[in-house]
Amino acid sequence: MLYPNMVELEVTSQNDFSAARFRAKLRSMMTRLLGKCNELLSLEAVLDGALVKGQHALGIRTVPIDEIVGSGGRADEFDRAFYPRRDLTRERWKRVDQASKSGVELPPVELRKVGEQYFVMDGHHRISVARQRGQRYIDAQVVEMIIARRL
Repeated sequence: MLYPNMVELEVTSQNDFSAARFRAKLRSMMTRLLGKCNELLSLEAVLDGALVKGQHALGIRTVPIDEIVGSGGRADEFDRAFYPRRDLTRERWKRVDQASKSGVELPPVELRKVGEQYFVMDGHHRISVARQRGQRYIDAQVVEMIIARRL
């Protein structure tokens, strides 16, 4: 649905962000109670001690959002489902949401693939907005990293 009215767009984006923050808080409580992990994996931690043999571009792929499990540098800003963990992300999140609802074609996110796991390098907010809107897949520019062994 496109929103031609800017006031209506602002209000719905604010409501969408509030709903996403609520989901993040609820998921945090639930995973804590169940003793499960709700953290995004850190690419840097996953690669710590690994020998990166090389990398190559796989091009633009359609990736299931559920297969994106980590982040290169911003793992603390979003939870495992890419719901925003902090109010500091509100304005950027709302701008992405408004652009999406206004019919602006957003660029593909940038991902690194390590094994069968994907890590976001650029596009955290786009993934979060897509998740909140019920989107199951996202277009991504993917670079696969080849790991030879652990040091």
